Amino acid sequence: MRLGKEKEHNKTCPRCGLKMLKEIEVCPDCGLVFSRLQIASNKDAKRKKLRGDRDFIINTPSLPNDVSFIKLLFLCIFLGPMGAHNFYVGRYLKGSILLVDFILLVLMVIFNNELLQWGGEELVGTVSTICGLVLLMWFWDLLQIITKKFKVPVAIDIDYDIENSKNNDLTINKENN
Repeated sequence: MRLGKEKEHNKTCPRCGLKMLKEIEVCPDCGLVFSRLQIASNKDAKRKKLRGDRDFIINTPSLPNDVSFIKLLFLCIFLGPMGAHNFYVGRYLKGSILLVDFILLVLMVIFNNELLQWGGEELVGTVSTICGLVLLMWFWDLLQIITKKFKVPVAIDIDYDIENSKNNDLTINKENN
C-alpha cells in the first residue's frame, strides 16, 4: 500500500519542496501558482541576483522560455569546465568556482616544473587532486542537464502568488454560494 501512496505524489513544489498530487494547481503550503512557472523568467532572476534581491527567486528543473536546452547543453559540453553553462543561467558563484578551478589547472600544467621545484610533489599533487575533484561539478551538471534535472533560477513574485491564490479561493466561494 505504501508504494501506491508514493506514486500519487508525483509533483514537488520547487519553492517549498512539498510533494503533492499532479493535478493540484496551487501549492497548499507556500501558495505558489504552478502556471506562473510557465511565464517565469530567468532573465529577471539574473537581474535580481545581481542586485542582491534573492527573495523572489526559486530554482526549478523546468526550463523557462528564455533558456534554450540546446544552448545550455552545448555550453556545458564545450565550455563546461569554465562554468559557461552556469553563467548562462545566472548561477554565478558555481560558474566562478569552475572558472577559477580551470584557470588553476591550466596554470599548473604550464608551470608544472616551477611548482615542483618550489612546493614539492606533495603540494602539487594535493592541489591538482582538489582541482580535479572540483572539476567533477562539470560532469555532474552535464548529467543533470541530459536528464533534465538541472535547476535554473527563475524570478516569481511571491506576493502575486499568495494574492492570486486568495482571489481564486474567493471566486470559488462566490460561485458555490
